[in-house]
Amino acid sequence: MDMKKIMIFAAVAALTLTSCVGDLDQSPLSDTSITSNEIYSNPTYRMGQLAKIYGGFTLVGQNGPGKADIAVDDAGESEFLRAMWSIQEISTDAAKCVWGNQWNIEMDKDSWTTTKNSAIYATYTRAMMMITFANDFIRNTNDDDSEVATERTEVRFLRAYAYWVLLDCFGNPPFVDESTPIGDYQPKQTNPKDLFTYIENELNAITADGSAMKEAHTQVYPRVDKGAAYGLLARLYINHKTYLGTEDKAYYTKAMNAASKVIAAYELADNYSALFMGDNGENPDALKEIVYASCYDASKTQSYGGSTYIVVAGKNESNSLGINASWSGLVTSTEYANFFGINTSAAKEGGDNPEFLQVDKRALLSLKYSESKDMVGDSDFPKGWHVTKFNNNHFLDPATDYATKESFASIDFPMIRAAEMYLIYAEAKTRIDGGNTSDVNAVKYINDLRKRAGRVDANVASISLNDVFTEISRELMWEGQRRTILIRFDKFTSGTYLWRLKGGVKNGQALPDYRKLFPLPSDDVLANSNLKQNAGYTE
Repeated sequence: MDMKKIMIFAAVAALTLTSCVGDLDQSPLSDTSITSNEIYSNPTYRMGQLAKIYGGFTLVGQNGPGKADIAVDDAGESEFLRAMWSIQEISTDAAKCVWGNQWNIEMDKDSWTTTKNSAIYATYTRAMMMITFANDFIRNTNDDDSEVATERTEVRFLRAYAYWVLLDCFGNPPFVDESTPIGDYQPKQTNPKDLFTYIENELNAITADGSAMKEAHTQVYPRVDKGAAYGLLARLYINHKTYLGTEDKAYYTKAMNAASKVIAAYELADNYSALFMGDNGENPDALKEIVYASCYDASKTQSYGGSTYIVVAGKNESNSLGINASWSGLVTSTEYANFFGINTSAAKEGGDNPEFLQVDKRALLSLKYSESKDMVGDSDFPKGWHVTKFNNNHFLDPATDYATKESFASIDFPMIRAAEMYLIYAEAKTRIDGGNTSDVNAVKYINDLRKRAGRVDANVASISLNDVFTEISRELMWEGQRRTILIRFDKFTSGTYLWRLKGGVKNGQALPDYRKLFPLPSDDVLANSNLKQNAGYTE
């Protein structure tokens, strides 16, 4: 059995050991007779706890896909990746959801408030749950055994990733670590600068010489190693202005250095589409590039979130893209399709449009289900473009139509991959050089991405910041970072960069700057006197 399946089985099994976050502070941990000491001293149980932390981004609970372990209306909405993806993509120019439920309307129109929004609440709550599980693991283990020491570095990375999500989306969350008192304790609130420093220090510690963490691209997939930690460091540094409030070009140099560590250990996959197919976790070509992924298995991680959601919500034909389901929800616009340089004016509604891929192999867009290219956004699925980037069929088994076999996806969602590091390096150097650069490596990395995509403009001698933004828009479409990217490029709240429904009007309008952060859940603010709601939001 491969490591991915071992981790998934262990994560599912571990869910039976604990019934809620609070149980982690008790001994025994649930209604079983297994104590905390027994769990962490037993290698099998300890692996289950490790796997549960890895699975924190993908699992919704122990009672099947329709029942969640946090309080939201729909279990699928409670899954971390679906929630984070939704607030990162549906709030931007990259995606809209035509369903009429309140939280989707608020994301479509950037109109969320402190009233409970399922996607915002689940993103925050799942991240805090992962941090709680990670703290418990670190608190109850030590570095005496070399394998446990390695596991602890992985848990520290996963905790840092969860804290990065909270930093990026909420700015001022409560802070807890393994030294925080357990039980009846109200966590103190942190701030962006302090949380940035904490994440930076954690990642530097686990990538330092002598760290027990495995070297980049040497750990068995899907466990993380220094490659993932360097990748998150690069992402942290490239976004430093957002988090710290001022630009410091020294951080761009740090971003380049961290990205270079990943680039030295990973390659671009030969086939772009293979990175987002149902066997990407087993495909050697895809694994050349994937640095860290949230893992899914059609039989063992069944939920209506994650890669299943991204596939089925974007189509209205059941037997397609390797899954026998369709929800007719997610659409994108002609304006976004224009990033790929395809002839959107000549494209015909109702067709498969293979000519798009002749221009750019990343233009995994379809008008097959479209009656009109003009996206409405908050209603009417046939109006707009549809993204076919995520496909549950298997690259290594092209003869099988997995839509005849599967109702859920096995697509591992790439959280960090080498192509992002190419883009971070190029962007950082372009910013250092004042908005344009002919730096050999920066230009090469953009050309390399374009060559893989089969583009004709893959031999340029210099690049601008706008070139980098366009390349990011093509390469990272629907990968759960769009809001972060738009904020970094000063486009998210801008009145000059508009998209359909931005700010709740048809053709878009500027957003107030406070919307660069989401509100903290009111339940937490009311329950914890140490927490102050983010600026711009009122209880």
